[in-house]
Amino acid sequence: MPARERSVFWDELERELADPEFRRQFVLERNRVETVDRVMNLIVDALDESGLSRADVARAIGSHSAAVRRLLNLDAGPVNPTLRTLSDVTAVLGFQVELVPMKPETRHKVTDQLMDSQEDPQAVAPARRQRKPTTAA
Repeated sequence: MPARERSVFWDELERELADPEFRRQFVLERNRVETVDRVMNLIVDALDESGLSRADVARAIGSHSAAVRRLLNLDAGPVNPTLRTLSDVTAVLGFQVELVPMKPETRHKVTDQLMDSQEDPQAVAPARRQRKPTTAA
């Protein structure tokens, strides 16, 4: 079987990724799409296993059933739910949203690429908020 030639798309993408701003936007968008896709698939799986309907979830969170149907219809196209909506829907399904560290290979693919894409790493990293000291009750 003859070797398949690389398409012009990949050559053009490689050239464009040499531009730090393009690479930064590309990495952010790729991570955003992968993250939303992964989370929404997990939520739909949890809904399927729960036995609840989309209308049940909508009633539980005080939302319109059409909005929940759109949110949980993986074939409907891109969604961009708020953290509040994700928190509400997952609570109904017996889950909670948590922040977890990236696996090393993902960190290399995302975080390291973002930090390497700028002359000044501070231009990519958001300003850190000072944590308020917690007091023991």
